[in-house]
Amino acid sequence: MADANWDLFRLFFAVARSGSVNRAADSLGMSQPTLSRRLRELERYVGAPLFFRTPSGVKLTQEGEDLRSSAGDMMLAFESFHRDLRSHVGRRSSVVRISATEGLTKHWLLPRVKKLRDLNNRVHLEITATVQQQGVATSDLDFVIRMGDPGESELIGKRVANVSFGLFASEGYLAIHSAPRSLAELEDHDIIGSASDFPTMQSERAGQMPLLTRFRAAAEARSVLDVSPMASRFEAVAEGLGLAFLAVPFALAENLVRVLPQESTSMNVWLLRRRESDLRKLTREVRRFLEDEFSQSKDWLLGEQRKRKLVRRKQ
Repeated sequence: MADANWDLFRLFFAVARSGSVNRAADSLGMSQPTLSRRLRELERYVGAPLFFRTPSGVKLTQEGEDLRSSAGDMMLAFESFHRDLRSHVGRRSSVVRISATEGLTKHWLLPRVKKLRDLNNRVHLEITATVQQQGVATSDLDFVIRMGDPGESELIGKRVANVSFGLFASEGYLAIHSAPRSLAELEDHDIIGSASDFPTMQSERAGQMPLLTRFRAAAEARSVLDVSPMASRFEAVAEGLGLAFLAVPFALAENLVRVLPQESTSMNVWLLRRRESDLRKLTREVRRFLEDEFSQSKDWLLGEQRKRKLVRRKQ
């Protein structure tokens, strides 16, 4: 054979250390005939016998001793490298890195971390809460939970939910300004945000969104504040600074007041990943967990659970 497989040298050192083909085969998890055959391959490569049999096992021939002596340091270095590699890989494999919007992180993802940790205490989560559409392919992220256009085509995943959007104000603001009774009255109100907000929502449902179209027109006419990041708009509304177009479940969780509740639209939620991330067992488990949790919280993300609770209270 032209070249010896490095694995043959690993098998040679296992037999040399144990002094027995049978014991080495047991420790390696392979059969004795297979190990003997692989050793003969190595002997053919070096062109000399490496072992001779004794009543208690095997002994190294002179050529075998020379091989162990000359290749021993290299083998020790390889084994040390292998241990270090497994250690580094093991540490990274216990980390799951997720990027999500501030609202999803605060109101959906963080409340589920304890449940995930109870199911698997090996997992270490690193969560980046950002409105920026971080790319899995250009960073060491395992998952991106993205609202709107899924973006990069090299990513895989699926649409896991829809988030409902509507108009919100604070009780303090509504105590001073009468709540709008129609979309046409939005231009009579102070607006938080700008006409350029939510471009991905426009691409998803262009021409089917009278609420967002009217809100943009009102923002162009009477925007009093544009604040970033998006999560700060919840605080701006709570301070009574005006009306804003917000995700329904997050705004309700912040105890804001919904106006024109009959008017709404929605945005897709995507759970995206690199195909290679499926090689990690823990990442696969976290993906199944996230998909299950999204499935169970579809009504909440649409604001339906709060509606049902209000109906029951009225009854």
